Order: sequence, then structure tokens, then C-alpha cells
Amino acid sequence: MRNFLKGQTYYIMRDTAFMGISLLFLIVGILLPIWIGNKTNFQLNNWIEPLTQVTPLSLFLYFIIPIYLSFFVTEGFEHGSIKHIIASGYSRSKYITGKFMSAVQAITWWVFQFFGTFYVVYILAAWISGSSSDHQNSNNDLVTAATAITFNILYLAAYAAIIMLVSILAKRTATAVVATFMIIFGDFLISGYFKNSSSNVLLWLSEHTLTTQIMKFSGVYVVNSEHIVLSGLSDYLNALAIPLILIGFCLSITYILFRKKDIQS
Repeated sequence: MRNFLKGQTYYIMRDTAFMGISLLFLIVGILLPIWIGNKTNFQLNNWIEPLTQVTPLSLFLYFIIPIYLSFFVTEGFEHGSIKHIIASGYSRSKYITGKFMSAVQAITWWVFQFFGTFYVVYILAAWISGSSSDHQNSNNDLVTAATAITFNILYLAAYAAIIMLVSILAKRTATAVVATFMIIFGDFLISGYFKNSSSNVLLWLSEHTLTTQIMKFSGVYVVNSEHIVLSGLSDYLNALAIPLILIGFCLSITYILFRKKDIQS
């Protein structure tokens, strides 16, 4: 497994698409704090505040990373490398596990790159401009930022698990990409369209979509002009359980289907 993960890391680090997305996030991470800071003269209540400012913008990640994962997961089928990997002695379950773990590694890198670049650039710009912090209590902002970073990794991992299942069924990159678009925007539409429904079933469905939870911990979820965020243990447990259940379910089905499926591309 270790050798397989090293091979996947080698592939990812030299993948043009991966480098292109990393460059995109780097550019965005540089431009956004300058644009936002210019509006506020880089004033800070505390030194953690920049991380809370970028949290609502992390929704941007969900329109980029899942599409890349569609390419990454299906490359074995598309280029035929999966046949050689299985023939070399790796089990199908190890292949799936290795692919998923590699996807999570890429996700983790991008999330930390996005938040980290924004934070470093904002702090440097604030220092250069002569702005100072009011030294207000930063505990709440620290919890908010840590929650957002952790949940972003977890929810993107949930999308990775869904894409693993879709890709095993589709095998073809084009099909997987289209399916991924449909899943992302379908979840988004269900979250928004049913959140004011009079039906308890539809309300429950909207409440438990990935998009709803993402918008809650990102601080951008609004219902009837009311700003709703995660509050209380039950909300956090619910936000934690949804992606974990999806990951467990999708990977389990993927393992079962992949054992029975012909690996010919």
C-alpha cells in the first residue's frame, strides 16, 4: 500500500491539471486578501480574523476539486494502468483505498493552501500597510476557522467517495465529469429549492444535503432572511455524521461493485 500511495503521489505532483489548480488557488489566495483588505484598510479585530473572512469563500473549492477528482479516479480505466496495478499483486480493495487516500491527500493540500495563502498574504499586507490588531478575544474565531478547515476537508472527502462510486460505474472520464456536475448542482438545487417547502420530507431532505451543511459551517446559509450557522452539539454532530455516513456507504458499495466488475477499459 505504501508503494502504491507513493506512486499516486508521484503521479499527482507531476499532473498538469493538479499543478494548474494549485496555481489557480495560489493566485486566488493572493488576490482575494488584497481585494478584501483594501475595503477595510486591513483592520483586524484579532490575528485569526482573516481565516474567518475567507471561510465563506471556500465554497469556491467545491466547483473545482470534485471535477479534478473525476479525472484522477478514472485515469486507471481511461489509460489502462489499473490492469497493470491489479496484475502486479495489489488487491482491488487496496486499489480503491489507495485512490481514496490519495484523493484526500490532494484535498488536504488544496484546503490548507487556500486558507494558508489567504492568511499569510492578508497578514503581510496588514503589516505593510501599518494596520494593527485590536487584540480582541480570538477564541471564537479560532474555533470557527478550525471547524471550517476540518469540515471542508471532510466534505470534499465525501464528494471524493461519491465520485469513486460514480467512476467505478462509469469508467470513462467524460461520463464521470458529467455525473459529478449533476451531483454537485443537483445537491445545490435540492438544498435551495426545498428549504422553504411546506413538506416535512422535503425540508428534511434539504436540511441534510451536503450543500446545506457546507453553507452552514461556511456562514452563508440564510432561510427567511435569518442567518443560520452551526450552533450546539447536535448541529455539529449532524454536520459530522452526514459526510461520514456518505463516505462509509459509497466506499462500501464501491468495494462490492469493483470486486465483481470487469476492469477492462
